[in-house]
Amino acid sequence: MKWSHRIQIVTGQNCVHIALHLLLIAALVWGWKHQALLQVCTILLALYAGVFTAMLLTQRLPRLRRIGDFLEDVTTTYYFGAAMMVLLVLSRVIHNNLLLGAFGVMMLTGPALVSLLVKERVQPQHRGQRPR
Repeated sequence: MKWSHRIQIVTGQNCVHIALHLLLIAALVWGWKHQALLQVCTILLALYAGVFTAMLLTQRLPRLRRIGDFLEDVTTTYYFGAAMMVLLVLSRVIHNNLLLGAFGVMMLTGPALVSLLVKERVQPQHRGQRPR
């Protein structure tokens, strides 16, 4: 068994995801140590937006579906971190803690509520017809 498979079995994530975690942590620590956390967060949020846009585009094309699935895993994994970085950037502009708390709750519960409330359209099947 290859070492990368062992790591994936133990951690539940592949080596690329672990490397991305370590790079993000290193970037945030570097920004904090050099008093550039706001700039680092802005760059990371721009990268997240680019990855999210690429995910939306690649999931629509059948040939690029595997890349789209990988990018979906990446955006799902880093959504919480991106939400926290958005709160950090907003806290530099908005100085009302209640409003910041409301934004935080809305960002963190929004995707869960949308996925619960939106139901997939199920087409009624007639007798004698096979599902497509």
